[in-house]
Amino acid sequence: MKILWCHEVSYLDKPVYEYQDFAERLAGRGHAVEVIDFSEARVTSSGTQRVSRTGEGEISLTPIPHGNVPVLKYFEARARFHRMLSSRLRQGNIDAVFVYSVFINGTQAIRLARRHGVPAIYRVLDAYHQLRPDRASQAILRAGERYIYRNADHVLVTNEKMGDYVRSLAGDAVPASVLDHGVDCVHFLPRTPDTALMERYGLRDGDEVIVFLGTTYAFSGLIGLIRRMADIVRRRPKAKLLIVGGGELDDALAAEVNASGLQSCVILTGMVSYQDVPRYLSLGRVAVNPFEINDITRDIIPIKILQYQACGLPVLSTPLPDLLRKHDDVRSGVRYSATDASDTFVEVLADMLDQPDATFEQGRRGRRFMERAFSVDVAIDHLETTFTTLAAARRRGG
Repeated sequence: MKILWCHEVSYLDKPVYEYQDFAERLAGRGHAVEVIDFSEARVTSSGTQRVSRTGEGEISLTPIPHGNVPVLKYFEARARFHRMLSSRLRQGNIDAVFVYSVFINGTQAIRLARRHGVPAIYRVLDAYHQLRPDRASQAILRAGERYIYRNADHVLVTNEKMGDYVRSLAGDAVPASVLDHGVDCVHFLPRTPDTALMERYGLRDGDEVIVFLGTTYAFSGLIGLIRRMADIVRRRPKAKLLIVGGGELDDALAAEVNASGLQSCVILTGMVSYQDVPRYLSLGRVAVNPFEINDITRDIIPIKILQYQACGLPVLSTPLPDLLRKHDDVRSGVRYSATDASDTFVEVLADMLDQPDATFEQGRRGRRFMERAFSVDVAIDHLETTFTTLAAARRRGG
């Protein structure tokens, strides 16, 4: 099959998650996947290159060209994407369009795919309009979401609660199904601590490394965790906090570490390659997800949780409601704080460090849970079947 894969964030700059992983695994199965992305941080020229972020397969990456003029770049990108997609669809050899975004290319991708008789599948990861702080942007994006949900051939949600959100916005007739995040249990697996990384970051064998992986969002809870890090160190003198990743909070995190005099026990690695993520996770004694609970996080299951579990790491998370529903604290290897308050979270974290044997067994449960329920191969099978079924129905005139 030939699949167009559309998003409005950078394929190369964004940390690897299913956006890149799913696309490249489909390419690895022999499908021709072209990703059209939007890099809003810089001037972007036209052109296509072959890319692999995961090593699972190569996709063709074509950015939407724009001049990076504030505000104007978004409308320029919409206009250019319309021409790019129309040109491809007129050739008549596209089997499916897969979309993550709304404003830059989402509504247009759904509309143009319908016009050309090509199945359009939309993937819902978030309550999209709630990611924007101002009311005007929220209203525009909410209208875009409603249009997409009502007009896509199929909507793939991450969980049942997200399905409820889609139906509340667009009605009960939306053709939706759940596609769980998958994790590669071969790439992410328990391993001994990486000695080269230990040396690079000045870690010793007895250090109790608390690891956070992923984008440093404002709602990540990391500022509160750093502010309580001195309390953890007083109780567990060998504790270290390793933050692997980057994002909007990077400067604030560095400033907080310096202001608190925590340079010796908080390590900020910045972005690392997907291939190296398991090496970094091997350093952890406990993995954390201190997210604040809000409209953005309430109904999500962060992919980092699955990667932690697959690596056999015991996990501590704030009680995100949908995560609790699907990853109970008995079987899944995830333990929860009572609330998302930093002091509550840190108290449970210190308790986990105090009980290394029980915490180790918790991590083993998490690994078994991933192997049984969340293999990425199951997710790709589901996605591939969705594409082929919808494409066949289109060919039959359905």
